[in-house]
Amino acid sequence: MADAQSRAEAKSVSVNSRITSYWFYPASTSSPDKAKNIVLVHGYRGDHHGLEAFAGGLTDFNVYAPDLPGFGLSQPLNQLHNLEAYSAWLENFIAAINLEKPIAVGHSFGTLVISACDSQNDLFECIIMLNPVGGGKVVGISKFLLKFVNFYYWVAHLMPESIGTRMAKTYLLVDSMSAFTTKSKSKALRKWVKLQHRAHFNSFANSQVLWECYVASTSNVVTPYVEKITKPVLMIAANMDEITPVYKVVELAKSMPNAEVYEIKGCGHLVHYEAAQEAVNVMNNFLAKSI
Repeated sequence: MADAQSRAEAKSVSVNSRITSYWFYPASTSSPDKAKNIVLVHGYRGDHHGLEAFAGGLTDFNVYAPDLPGFGLSQPLNQLHNLEAYSAWLENFIAAINLEKPIAVGHSFGTLVISACDSQNDLFECIIMLNPVGGGKVVGISKFLLKFVNFYYWVAHLMPESIGTRMAKTYLLVDSMSAFTTKSKSKALRKWVKLQHRAHFNSFANSQVLWECYVASTSNVVTPYVEKITKPVLMIAANMDEITPVYKVVELAKSMPNAEVYEIKGCGHLVHYEAAQEAVNVMNNFLAKSI
């Protein structure tokens, strides 16, 4: 992440009359003029900071990392923040910055956005999905907590805006999400993840955007989209991920003609924080043979 931040260039572009903020990380181990382009699409409630370690590790590529509309510094959309709207936004964003057949890397909700977009528009040269949203049975405490979060967000979006936003931004909720999704036993790493979420999980426009995007992220899976994708696809799964178990990711890959799965051990839904270097190594190996 430190390497990425040292070469980051903050930019913005108008997409459908709304400002999308994004960060450009030029290739550092190859010529930026000749390097291929990668677009990073972060997950729900985050912003570009979440995937910054990948921008720092994929040094042979020019990396573009936007904040999703309604999150970070990007303005909300002028419509419902559903998956179809985010898919259309991504297509228009790529056109607005003049990229042709970039490589797509998405995490969690980002995997929904890139797969929905590519299944309709054949937009990317190849695709990498980290912690793809593929469904699967959620049981025990995970099921209970997901139901509670669903109820909490629903109540927050019904409240007057100032109250709803304060409810969604409370550190009690943010810290609980961090504790639940972080699987490392390292106290230092757990503290760092907690601070990352405190710094970047509350950079959303308002509680209505948060609710609409939450519905989009929890009511969709990548299944109907990935089955239409024939290009090389890498799915990075984690054996402690509560959102999508590894067996489901393997099932998804088998439904595709050109997909492979890499499993990370001892990690959950935060591969980009807990196993960034391992993920970067796998991504670089995959890209070396796929493009």
